[in-house]
Amino acid sequence: MLSKNIQACRYKELDALRGVAALMVVLFHYTMGRPEAQFGFNLGTTGVDLFFIISGFVIFMSLAKVKDSSDFVINRVSRLYPTYWACVSFTFILICAASLYLNGDFRQINVLAYLGNLTMFQLYLNISDLDGPYWTMIVEMIFYISILILFHFKLLKFLNIIGITLSVFVAVMTSVFYDYSFIKEILLWIPLLQFIPLFFAGTIFYKMKANKSGLVEQYLILAICLTTQILLFYNSGRSHQFITHIEYATLLTIYFALFIFFVNGKLSFIVSKGTLFLGKISFALYLIHQFISIEIMIPFLTQKLQINFWIASLIISLPIVIILSTIITYYIEIPMSKRMKEKLCKLKTVNIA
Repeated sequence: MLSKNIQACRYKELDALRGVAALMVVLFHYTMGRPEAQFGFNLGTTGVDLFFIISGFVIFMSLAKVKDSSDFVINRVSRLYPTYWACVSFTFILICAASLYLNGDFRQINVLAYLGNLTMFQLYLNISDLDGPYWTMIVEMIFYISILILFHFKLLKFLNIIGITLSVFVAVMTSVFYDYSFIKEILLWIPLLQFIPLFFAGTIFYKMKANKSGLVEQYLILAICLTTQILLFYNSGRSHQFITHIEYATLLTIYFALFIFFVNGKLSFIVSKGTLFLGKISFALYLIHQFISIEIMIPFLTQKLQINFWIASLIISLPIVIILSTIITYYIEIPMSKRMKEKLCKLKTVNIA
């Protein structure tokens, strides 16, 4: 059962964790493929893993606030798409400008790729992501759709069984049979399976926060989630390209520990004005930072103007993307999400009537 006891809460600790995760990903991308990555910035590749755990928690918190499946869809669509559309459009404009500057024309511009990316389902349209971070959005969307189906057909009571079964099954199958092409195809076309233990763990953390009973069982399930995700290291995501298995296991263990602190009310130390601000703009920051920084600003500053990398990335590029993310958050995400939600709710009411 979903608890109504915490439905009105907005946890500052979660916002702070979002901010930390977003900054980790940004710094990882800034140093990706550079010697500076070895200062620990390569560990930022696991920021998406932290995001996935947060999503598992938040989706159950969202379900506690809705009356039916249509409300759930309205909440998710209005929350994600305005910001996503703004960031995709902004990046596409930059791609067009870069093409014009470098080639003198727009012949290499693919409008179909832009339109496909607007759907978030470009994977199934056989269209490449316009920017690096977009690959995680289809993982999130498949998770939302899966939870929606379970919620609509009142099957959430079986989530623990489903989550444990899938986590163990995927970990075993990828460990034993990954050389078989059909396993790789399944993971490619259902990318959620690569991270199912993390999303599932997030739902368990929610249940622990909402209801303190059955903690022994919950901790046992979390141990299964942590173990299976660690086993998936070489067959999921992209972390194995940048960090070692031990580093990945260590970071995941830290993330699980942070959430254990959180559900037990011991994570307030992570909350500050800085982390809360980054958490507020984290969605836009995650989506907008890569192309403009790595393809345009940092190369121009370091190669053309011969500016030191740290100054170019941390003193110039990072503040600029933070400012852009703030503008998108406060002038697009917040007002447009509200308007879209209101219009979709009105449309729902008209259809019911």
